[in-house]
Amino acid sequence: MDILTTKNLCKTYGKGEIKVEAVKNVSFSVAKGQFVAIVGPSGSGKSTLLHLLGALDTPTSGKVFLDGKDIFIMKEKELSVFRRRNIGFIFQA
Repeated sequence: MDILTTKNLCKTYGKGEIKVEAVKNVSFSVAKGQFVAIVGPSGSGKSTLLHLLGALDTPTSGKVFLDGKDIFIMKEKELSVFRRRNIGFIFQA
């Protein structure tokens, strides 16, 4: 069973001619119990992807399913409770 699935996930910053596609059409699944590493050079969108997966930011388009739930159809209060109960972040300095 997949615990995490993304479908055509995109995050774009800016408007008009000045746009930055931080995450572009990312689709993948992670099975329950599987270990995953997100690696890449500086500026490749790793942190943006993690913010989207953790529901700290909303995608420009695409979907994120955590434990089968489309997290971005939740209202903010419901999403806050979901994050508190299901997601953990360790920030590095």
